[in-house]
Amino acid sequence: MTKKELILRGIPVSPGFAIGKIFIYKRFIPSYREREISDNEIKTEVSRFKKAIHETEQELKVLQNEIRQEMGTDLAELISLQISLLNDQELIDGTIKFIETKKRNAEFAYSEVLKKYLIPLNDAKTPFFKERLADIIDVSTRVMRNISGEPLPSIHEIQPGSILVCHDLLPSEAALLDRERIAGVATEVGGKTSHTAIMTKGKEIPAVVGIEHLMKSVAQLASRIPASDVILDGSRGLLIIEPTEKRVSFYKKELESIQKQRSYLATLKESESSTLDGKYIDISANIEFVAETLTALEHGARGVGLFRTEYLYLAKRGPVSEDEQTLIYSDVADKMKPYPVIIRTFDFGGDKLIPGYFESNPFLGWRAIRLCFDNIELFLNQIKAILRAGTKGNVKLMLPMVSSIEELRKAKSIIEQAKNELKSKNIPFDPNLDVGIMVETPACALLAEQFAQECNFFSIGSNDLTQYTLAVDRDNDRVAKLYDHLHPAVLKLIKLTIDAAHKNGIWVGLCGEFASDPLGIILLVGLGIDELSMVPFAIPMAKKIIRSIDFTVVKEIAQQALNLATPKEINDFIQDSMKTKFPDLAKFFATMQKQNQT
Repeated sequence: MTKKELILRGIPVSPGFAIGKIFIYKRFIPSYREREISDNEIKTEVSRFKKAIHETEQELKVLQNEIRQEMGTDLAELISLQISLLNDQELIDGTIKFIETKKRNAEFAYSEVLKKYLIPLNDAKTPFFKERLADIIDVSTRVMRNISGEPLPSIHEIQPGSILVCHDLLPSEAALLDRERIAGVATEVGGKTSHTAIMTKGKEIPAVVGIEHLMKSVAQLASRIPASDVILDGSRGLLIIEPTEKRVSFYKKELESIQKQRSYLATLKESESSTLDGKYIDISANIEFVAETLTALEHGARGVGLFRTEYLYLAKRGPVSEDEQTLIYSDVADKMKPYPVIIRTFDFGGDKLIPGYFESNPFLGWRAIRLCFDNIELFLNQIKAILRAGTKGNVKLMLPMVSSIEELRKAKSIIEQAKNELKSKNIPFDPNLDVGIMVETPACALLAEQFAQECNFFSIGSNDLTQYTLAVDRDNDRVAKLYDHLHPAVLKLIKLTIDAAHKNGIWVGLCGEFASDPLGIILLVGLGIDELSMVPFAIPMAKKIIRSIDFTVVKEIAQQALNLATPKEINDFIQDSMKTKFPDLAKFFATMQKQNQT
């Protein structure tokens, strides 16, 4: 009887795919029992507990230093939170009091006091609080092991090339993931901002999270799984168990093809991104963490076009101080010199939720600049940190979700307030820091002429601009097919924005997914874009395309495309134009499209 492959679907959080043997990782939770102690044992149990707290703190500090050296100060904040949870005085005092008054052993006392922290978080509805629960479980597990003297399990026991499958990874476990050993990660729980998502993306390990019934499915096939490879597709959110020979053959060929293509494209990473007739386009990277700065440079980025700072808050599970932010922004600026770094102010809301944020339609609600205006201290601290980092000489500030001139003017007045506060304290900052806005709403695009007169640059956020122009929630499966960057309404708003920027002497970039779409690159260059910012691994591909085209030719192609009525007509027109105008590039496109098929 032919075995049927099992395809499990989850949330894609780190792109790429891998083929390997499954390694089922089950966390061993230390066991304990309630034990009544005598008066003479109280001092000993309190001492055991305090020693375990101290040992746990030392372990976490070592881990924090390893993360700081490998991935940067920002991701090390994941462990700072755990250290603060560990040293929570109410928890420590409560445990000691429990030991002394209830006369129970340290393990039991600690676990009982912990319950009042865990129960509310376990019932929480938002991912943010669920992830704080993971932090507490992580810390408490370490404490319990140190009380009992049991050794910690190690992810490093995994055989190289394995696909790690587990219910979830604790923050400290996610921090230890080694891409030289682990080919991919699949978890049963987690979301786009979970520790696993953050760490796997930062380490460029393909990952899929939130796969329902993953462990049950794996357990049912446990006897057969070790004999065959599984496929993890982190780009589409798939874990394929017992894949058919045809499926394995397809992915293996794609892996070989991709490796060859990457090797070829890698030769272009240091090349200038100029068209055949000399039109230069800045190619920058979108990043979320310091570690990605080095990845961006390795792929040939000539700057950071979008630093998504809200992930600093999400990584720490709370506010990041002005000084902490200054260090992080300065670190990125130093690593990226002499190329520019555009730091976007907090874009909370939408799909990046924070405590106290509950809305039925978050994308149209209290998000980004709107939220920051209602949290002036949070906003001011960030602006001051960006201004201070501006002394590095290559930093720019960008405001998200601006939809009215009044909002821009209000933000600029707050920036002036931040400058005055720094000046009064004699703290160095860049008084002439460039300030730009993200063009993400039709309102902003339609008023581009007026906005261009009051800021230094534009960056088009094509994901949101498309979503708002077409009234399509891009995360809603029922209407996702209507979401299309090539829609002529979207293209006309982009053209309007570019023309208004150039008329007023400022440059304009684009930092959405459209920037790494091969057809999108053709169109955007033709429409007159000055800069494209994208995920680092797409940069060599973008350079290949730009170096293969004539600006005068794609300008004409883009102009004709604007006169077409549907996304399909535009897609077909560009494809046909490539075949006649740039046949070698058309073949390259065909190869890439084949790789994107399942």
